[in-house]
Amino acid sequence: MILPNYLRNSSPWLSEFSRFFESGLRHVASTPPGLRVFDDESGWTLELDYPGVSKDELGLKVENKVLLLEDKREDAGHPDYRLPLGDKVDQEQIKATLENGVLTVRLPRLEAALKSIEIQ
Repeated sequence: MILPNYLRNSSPWLSEFSRFFESGLRHVASTPPGLRVFDDESGWTLELDYPGVSKDELGLKVENKVLLLEDKREDAGHPDYRLPLGDKVDQEQIKATLENGVLTVRLPRLEAALKSIEIQ
């Protein structure tokens, strides 16, 4: 789904979300309600509201540079979400917590590996 420019620019979190995921919202069918994205030197933090939901009712995994968020409740009434991660996230170090109805997902920035090159 491609969002029109006026829709992408209508909300501060949409533009932050678009910048963060580099590919923007073009490949995301829908975005989670209440998604908040925070950026710092070491990576990004996503916060999503899930009041009254236990961690056993949510699924979170990474597949092919896409973060998959699944609400396992039968009566959830909203779809699973797919968030493209791009190349800047260290997928092996992603952490998530659920406290007081807020799912927090920490996406650490991938550090560029310094490679020594032998001079011959």
